[in-house]
Amino acid sequence: MKSGRLCVRFDDVIGHERALSIVRVHLENNRFSGAYLFSGPEGIGKRMVAKIAAAQLNCTKEENRPCGCCSGCLKTQKEKHPDLHIIARGRSQIKIEDIRDILKQANFRPYEGKVKVFIIDNAHKLNIEAANSLLKVLEEPPADVLIILITHKPQNIIKTVLSRCKVIKFTPMVRAQLENVLIKNYALDKTSAHFLAYYAEGRLGLALRLKDAPLLQEKNKIFDSFVLSSKPLDHNIMGQSKEQLQVCLNILASWFRDIYLLKAGLNDQEVIHSDRHSDLLKSARRYSYKQLDEIIWAISESVVYLERNVNSKLLLHNLGAQLWKA
Repeated sequence: MKSGRLCVRFDDVIGHERALSIVRVHLENNRFSGAYLFSGPEGIGKRMVAKIAAAQLNCTKEENRPCGCCSGCLKTQKEKHPDLHIIARGRSQIKIEDIRDILKQANFRPYEGKVKVFIIDNAHKLNIEAANSLLKVLEEPPADVLIILITHKPQNIIKTVLSRCKVIKFTPMVRAQLENVLIKNYALDKTSAHFLAYYAEGRLGLALRLKDAPLLQEKNKIFDSFVLSSKPLDHNIMGQSKEQLQVCLNILASWFRDIYLLKAGLNDQEVIHSDRHSDLLKSARRYSYKQLDEIIWAISESVVYLERNVNSKLLLHNLGAQLWKA
């Protein structure tokens, strides 16, 4: 996105040059039909590009589509167009009832635009019954129907579904480039921009979701109270929700990643937590490679256990003991 405004045209999108060129060529040659799979890491703009493509298909203007200002474009961007159907279930499974609705809607002609567009976000959440049901429309999609599956886990989608989709891969931005974008287009200071760009691993969408959150301050509290404290565990962290604990564990993982890479002689520019460079150097002298391997493994295990709803207090107590032992 440019200058912090809503992306309504392909020219508004930053990055994804190769993916966008494929989409635009298919659209310009009236070949953007049937089923597509937009694949790539979370938070890089796959759904945004899918909506811009949907807007172009149902834009009411004759030239320079999508115009971004006609009723078709505006309704699409607000996800209120009668011919745009988005299935987004978050962490929940996508069930056969969701797909039956697609099958039903696909039998009708577009209500207001030229094409009915179905976007299935987190398509890897399709359960087996839903995936098999989706095959019915993927095998012989009507000419005025477009289906876009979006995923960051294509390996979790059954092969029969994958084989019927044209795959377009999306990749993150170079992190230094994203840092410059955040400074220039979103007026972030260099410290915040660097942290967000490198912590988000070049994913603009994720960086923008995090930029208004107090993550920069919170992550330093985590380091001061959980890693650098004379106490092995901070009880305030233990009282957080599951989602907050996941953020906490990700922050800890990024901290020890920095220590490991600094110890190995990595360029300072690649450090995520550059604002704590002196503390990272001290920690690099404190821990051996073996200890760092054990700590990073313990954090990874904690993430898995948290997903399995293991008692969070016990989980963090054991992790804190591992850090304290080192």
